[in-house]
Amino acid sequence: MTYSWTTIDSPDDLRLGEVMPAWFAGRMMADAWIFGLLLTTGQTMLIRRIDAVHLAARAGEALLDVELVEGPAPDVAMPGPYVTGPPGRPLATVNLRHVVAAFEVMAREDDAAGEEE
Repeated sequence: MTYSWTTIDSPDDLRLGEVMPAWFAGRMMADAWIFGLLLTTGQTMLIRRIDAVHLAARAGEALLDVELVEGPAPDVAMPGPYVTGPPGRPLATVNLRHVVAAFEVMAREDDAAGEEE
């Protein structure tokens, strides 16, 4: 079975609002920060940004290409265990169907200052 996919890689693409809340994808595609995706497994996937959203022609199918936080998790408050990427290999794809919540993660003040540089 072959699916046809549409890729959205711009935070200004209005089609994002058809799939998820506008701030969720738009902000997470435009900014490089630490965001959390709470998964159906109870784990929090720590990401720096969403690189692209892939929409299947079949309604309800969406995949997110993300850049994971690399290495051990920074000192942040988050629900459940976390998922990060290994150093040098930060890319992943997650099925939007497995994302329960999306939120910004705030690091300690000294870590947050380093993020802005």
